[in-house]
Amino acid sequence: MRFSGLRAVVTGAASGIGAEVARSLSAEGATVTALDLKTASDAGRPLGHGARPRHLTRET
Repeated sequence: MRFSGLRAVVTGAASGIGAEVARSLSAEGATVTALDLKTASDAGRPLGHGARPRHLTRET
């Protein structure tokens, strides 16, 4: 696991590339905080290896 013990913050993580980056980092052992301005329909979906996203939203 290349990122074991490291922390990552991924913006735009509710969908698309951001979601895949968050899942990939999690699969490689990173502790991931997934952020997005919009609420994703799959918010709370496991990132892999038991990690779960923390979707923080803000009305703009």
